[in-house]
Amino acid sequence: MPNWEEWDSCEGDEQVSKFPSLLELSIRECPQLLGRLPTFLQSLQKLEIYECRRLVVSISSFLSLCELCIEGCEQLVYEGSSSPEEVTSLKNVSLKNISKFDISAEKAMLRFANSEVFDISGWKELESLSQNGLSLVGHRFITIEDCPQLVSLEREEERLPVDKIPGVESLEIWYCERLNRLPEVLHAFTFLTGMRLNGCPGLVCLEMRNFPPALKKLEISKCENLQYLVDENVNDKSMSSNTCLLEHLEIMDCPSLIWLSSRGDICNRLQHLEIGSCSKLSILFLNAKLPAMLQQLVIWDCPVLECIAQDFHETS
Repeated sequence: MPNWEEWDSCEGDEQVSKFPSLLELSIRECPQLLGRLPTFLQSLQKLEIYECRRLVVSISSFLSLCELCIEGCEQLVYEGSSSPEEVTSLKNVSLKNISKFDISAEKAMLRFANSEVFDISGWKELESLSQNGLSLVGHRFITIEDCPQLVSLEREEERLPVDKIPGVESLEIWYCERLNRLPEVLHAFTFLTGMRLNGCPGLVCLEMRNFPPALKKLEISKCENLQYLVDENVNDKSMSSNTCLLEHLEIMDCPSLIWLSSRGDICNRLQHLEIGSCSKLSILFLNAKLPAMLQQLVIWDCPVLECIAQDFHETS
């Protein structure tokens, strides 16, 4: 409905209230639609707004809302004063290309803190999740994309509460140009098994002491300043060979990558390794052998690669 410009003034919230059992509302591609979304939908559980760039969306009256998907709207607001006991915590949150996020940190924590799926994209001014009351804690699957001002996922002064163990299982970060480090508390993400980093030129390496202990799959691509997989200057004896479970590693389009690691413990359980389009890669494992459990090795478009690993011929 590309020409729909406003809610029928003869209907409004009074008529909308005649749908007390409405569970799902989807409004798609109404670029001229002005004003605010109707609020008297007490049973609403799923709200989807797609490409309604002039629409103001308030979620304060949707106390039963479980799934929220917004891609392209003028403003997202929360104007109510509901207590935690009155509000259902969202289980699936996807917020993309919202011109103005006008929800206090307190209200954001109330509605978004425990969603299983948390997906944000196109937040042009976001520097840290906490500035909007957002957090990594409480979610299972997190995707953050196209946030050009995002420097870190946590502020330096923030620390993980000792009574909260993150339940994050998957973390994906796409096209966050200023992101220069991953959270210092990443080592406490004991359920994190998959991580993908794409288009983050601020990353030079990962820190060994923060490496997620249960991580099994890691994909890194288009991180143009990544020089090596982990920080070789940090000698952390607490990271023993038994604490790294990484099985699947892919690194693509990282032109500054020189080597993966000079120590074998970070990759000793690897089963699948693929490296491609890394123009400065000269050696995979410096002073280390190929992982004994390696089943598949794929290397392509690495023109200066001279050595794969120590004693490669004996281990192949």
